[in-house]
Amino acid sequence: MSLDKWIKPKKKKEEVKKKSQPKASEDKTKEATSPEKTPLKLIKYILICPKAKCKYQKTIIKKQLTERDKICPRCKSKMKIKKS
Repeated sequence: MSLDKWIKPKKKKEEVKKKSQPKASEDKTKEATSPEKTPLKLIKYILICPKAKCKYQKTIIKKQLTERDKICPRCKSKMKIKKS
């Protein structure tokens, strides 16, 4: 059995420098190039099934509702939407 798997080869100084420099410079470039952060405008939707027997309710917080969100998972009817 050889000890090759426990012995690590010596790395060149150039490789070490190259690996350490981009990490510091990447953070600076990301901050400089990224536009100002705008807060996410999430809206709270309360969805209620209109059928008297079902009365299913769910609350969703999204930018926009999809057609799939508007359908009741129990009875497959279109739900009423309230914004909060």
